[in-house]
Amino acid sequence: MQVQPGNPIDHRRILEEVTRTSIALLMQEPFYSHFFAAINKEVTSPDAEVQTMAVGLRERGHTLYINPVFWDQFFTDKRHRYGVVKHEVLHIVFKHTLVNEPQADRLLVNIAMDIVVNQYIDPALLPTESVFMEKFPELNMIAGQTWQYYYEKLLHLRDNPDQYKDCECARTLCSITENSHGMERHKKWKEIYDRNKLLKDLTDVEIDNLIRIARAKTSAKGYGSLPSAFRSYLESILIKNKPLVDWRRVIRLFSESSSKTKVRNTLKRPSRRYGTNPGIKIRKQKKLLVAVDTSGSIDMKELGLFFNEIHHIWRQGAEIMVLECDAAVQQVYTYKGIPPDFVKGRGGTDFNPPIQYGNEIFRPDGLIYFTDGVAPLPEVIPRFPLLWVISSDGITPDSDTFRQLPGRKARLIAS
Repeated sequence: MQVQPGNPIDHRRILEEVTRTSIALLMQEPFYSHFFAAINKEVTSPDAEVQTMAVGLRERGHTLYINPVFWDQFFTDKRHRYGVVKHEVLHIVFKHTLVNEPQADRLLVNIAMDIVVNQYIDPALLPTESVFMEKFPELNMIAGQTWQYYYEKLLHLRDNPDQYKDCECARTLCSITENSHGMERHKKWKEIYDRNKLLKDLTDVEIDNLIRIARAKTSAKGYGSLPSAFRSYLESILIKNKPLVDWRRVIRLFSESSSKTKVRNTLKRPSRRYGTNPGIKIRKQKKLLVAVDTSGSIDMKELGLFFNEIHHIWRQGAEIMVLECDAAVQQVYTYKGIPPDFVKGRGGTDFNPPIQYGNEIFRPDGLIYFTDGVAPLPEVIPRFPLLWVISSDGITPDSDTFRQLPGRKARLIAS
């Protein structure tokens, strides 16, 4: 859809209207609102590449691009703002933006994905040209299925024109182009699904994290009001990303001494020394060094599992310094709940540099080393508790290297 430039646009006004849409979501469907709150929003110029409203990628995460003329002129029914925002959120939640099937008919893929998400939106909240399952009655589609299911149905329709001659489903399919029926909003996805596998895997982890956060912020009543098929999908994500290690127990096993504490007043505990209220409560905060093996022997699946576990360690309240390393320390940063866009390394493996970094620079309460264990034993002696977390494809407990690694050992066995 092409939009016509109009008067100078007040970007702040549009972002405020987007916020009001988010509030409407919060009042009626809080899960989507909490998820939407974590997505970047950017108002483009009227003549920008994005002529409608579309999801793309900016820096660390998904971004909703909003063409101001489209926002003002296309949404003549203000309810459609709500519906299209929810539509875009659902595409991200279902990870449609990550799908790249070079051999597939991309238009049919896009139609199939819209059939998936529009089942969860009141048709009155979407523009009349939107694609719904009911517009393909002769295909006898079943609700609550994946985009692959609907794609196969559409593929059969495309490849058998004589069978569906003069049918409504055939007329509907013929009317849809890559620039109509909302398909134009999918074009920006290319910058996401064309990323390399590592970046896509990390974006996948980011979406899972946003789902977990949105679920945690949604009340039991709000979550229970979601359609059962959608809840089942969310549960598959939440269960899949449960930690494989009991990190609360592991952190307790580390040294009780801590280089950092949090002090706060409390009304629940009077001062024993002075007999006054409020008292002071001191809570020790663990300071952990987490080494991630980024050598060439670690594949994308293992890296994804590593960062999933790191996220759960972070949720226990520990201060985490991530150290990416192969044969040397490649990158150091504080983990703040978001995985990196990319990792550095892919060379050989040397276990000594992370231990030396902890001894001389960071001085943590403990070091957790995620690796496959494929390297010579370390020669540097750690001055702190050490836990080796070995990937499921790494060395086995009956190997000499596993037995001789200093400190505690654990293996990640994915279900």
